[in-house]
Amino acid sequence: MSSASRVSCAALLVVALVPASPALRAQRIEYIGGGVGVVVPNGSFGAVEKAGWQVSALAVGGLKGSVHLMADVMYGQTTHQGGVAGSSKLGGGIVSAALFLGTDERRIRPFVSAGAGVFRVNVGVPGFGSAAATKLAPTAAVGVMVGAGRRRGFLMARYVSLGTKPQSTSFLPVSAGVILTLGSP
Repeated sequence: MSSASRVSCAALLVVALVPASPALRAQRIEYIGGGVGVVVPNGSFGAVEKAGWQVSALAVGGLKGSVHLMADVMYGQTTHQGGVAGSSKLGGGIVSAALFLGTDERRIRPFVSAGAGVFRVNVGVPGFGSAAATKLAPTAAVGVMVGAGRRRGFLMARYVSLGTKPQSTSFLPVSAGVILTLGSP
């Protein structure tokens, strides 16, 4: 298992095991699912990396009314620009508060979210080794849930910014996938 995969698994465990307030523990997970998509590097990271792929898993639980708690993990990979061999691997987990617009019965439910997570970036170049960093990352996202009943689709674009030095590592993971409603639809 690669170090980025280990960090993703560890982030998921932390999200699952973090002690929460009694009010938060009383909430239930409403949706679970997963998706695939692209990772679009930007900023100084985008100047040296090409777009890549990513896979993600997420869980959504109700807090109060239209406000939900969202936890997701992501693993992705990009390749270097300019004919440089190697790749960059990204892995981490995010916890965010999401505001869903409209009621659960609506077939199209847009949402916005903001939160923070922990990500590990490992940049590797054959013959030169690799450099890795694990950092706290503020995040923001927009998305839409589509469908009704127990199985729904989602599309989500997230902005992630790691405080790496000397260059910033920021990227846009865009995911499309399926989520399943737990309990009654």
